[in-house]
Amino acid sequence: MSIKPVFINLLKIRLPLSAFMSITHRVSGVALFLLVIPVSLFIFAHLVTSEASYFGFLAFFESNFIFRTFVLFCILIFQYHMFAGLRHLLHDFHLVPETLKSSNVSSQIALILFLINGLLTASVLL
Repeated sequence: MSIKPVFINLLKIRLPLSAFMSITHRVSGVALFLLVIPVSLFIFAHLVTSEASYFGFLAFFESNFIFRTFVLFCILIFQYHMFAGLRHLLHDFHLVPETLKSSNVSSQIALILFLINGLLTASVLL
């Protein structure tokens, strides 16, 4: 008797919001490590080099919409990771009951807070 591998179509599986939030929290962590932290360190190193480099960067930041949008996305990745991480910590410390309903409600709250914070951040930067 041979055991055949089972093909699972991940696009047809309907994940609960809490599972989607958990997966995207991990993806945002990878993006933080590979993109946001190196870019932030590069920008910080450029800013603290001299006063002229600071004002040159400030002029470039104010005049280049694409770069401002890129910096906004980096900030949004960080903010999302913090909101999702705080939600995970609340679950880890058993401050939120471990039921599917409470998990989905906490996911909705975290997403709503992230969207409000993201809109406020975007209104300031753009």
